[in-house]
Amino acid sequence: MSVAEQVLSFEVKMKWDHETSSGLARSGSRMPLVIGSPPEFGGSETNWSPEHLLTASVASCYATTFLHFARLLKVTVHDFRISGRTDFEKRTNGLEATRVVLRPVVSFHRMPEQSMLDNLLAKAKKYCFISNSIKCEVVVEPNILQG
Repeated sequence: MSVAEQVLSFEVKMKWDHETSSGLARSGSRMPLVIGSPPEFGGSETNWSPEHLLTASVASCYATTFLHFARLLKVTVHDFRISGRTDFEKRTNGLEATRVVLRPVVSFHRMPEQSMLDNLLAKAKKYCFISNSIKCEVVVEPNILQG
């Protein structure tokens, strides 16, 4: 059975601490994350907020998808970095993510042909399943360098 034919589930458990107004999220043997409201909503600057985690999820999915297709297409990436921003706007049902902007910075030892690079960028955007799972616009503004 291929991955496409399976239902994949990813479980997270969280214990909320009322004194610190934060939760400790765990999943298997992964490093735990302290999660809470961002400062804009009375939370701590040191917590990972759901808003930051959404942005990190989209950015990390794009990164892993880009690097997966780079391997398949035999394109050697010298360095990959990415920053992301999610804009939230007040709507009738409260705040809603309206736009995610991803800014990958990619360098190559040997620059691929433009058609290969365009193909790689298109595949990364098309097959990022986290981006495909959210309803807001996802914009990718790549910066390509020769390393």
